[in-house]
Amino acid sequence: MSSSVDPAGAARQVAKNPWFERAARLGYAANGVLHATLGILAAVIATGGKAEADQSGAMRTLADQPFGMVLLWVCAIGALLLGLWSLAQAFLPENKVRERIKHAATSVSFLAVGFTFGRFAVGKPSDSGKTATSFSGEMMKSGLGRTLLIAIGIGLLVMAGYYIYKGVTRRFLKDLSGSRHSEVSRAIKTSGMIGYPAKGVVLGTLGVLFIVATVQGDPKEANGIDGALKTIQDQPFGPVALIAIGVGLVCYAIYLVFRARYDQMD
Repeated sequence: MSSSVDPAGAARQVAKNPWFERAARLGYAANGVLHATLGILAAVIATGGKAEADQSGAMRTLADQPFGMVLLWVCAIGALLLGLWSLAQAFLPENKVRERIKHAATSVSFLAVGFTFGRFAVGKPSDSGKTATSFSGEMMKSGLGRTLLIAIGIGLLVMAGYYIYKGVTRRFLKDLSGSRHSEVSRAIKTSGMIGYPAKGVVLGTLGVLFIVATVQGDPKEANGIDGALKTIQDQPFGPVALIAIGVGLVCYAIYLVFRARYDQMD
């Protein structure tokens, strides 16, 4: 006797499970920890210190703190849970196609972050800057690869514009259920309005670097967020701008912590 698996039914059980949903919220907090650390590292670079202000540098910094390994494990679990919850949402037929694509993209993003947190937690860290450079170098060996890199750069610029737009127009508030406390609502609005544009600036700079690296044929130019932030530092008034971005990333992290509590999860 054969039995068939209903993917939609299985996805619905996962996506609608209240306990799984509550646990998945930890993923937003994990992302907040990551962005707060990035913001602090950006400020370190702006003030003349040496730091690797990318995903790998942030996780390495966390690992060096007291109870850092515990924090890495918690963040890994949270990001993976949110990634799995988003994946389940992507398989729900009642969701619109646009929503399913959005959930699928969110799933890939958080599963990747969770996997990276896990690598650092088990003592097998990776270098995101070298990975980006290596990836770019391989892609530049063919015309199709160079086209894809430029498309990635343009995609990052589009994302940057959306983040800035979402912050300026306060559209991020539509993702949240809201709070009855005026102080909390004010903090959510302020952190989102500052944080989203700061994240957008980083993504936009990263997109420009991908395009410039491809046009110049130099994969070293496409070396991730750390390269984007250091490019900003090298500009006129760069240190001031970098400190502002660092503050903005910390604000974005604060917003993500609020999102872990108030996100509508739908």
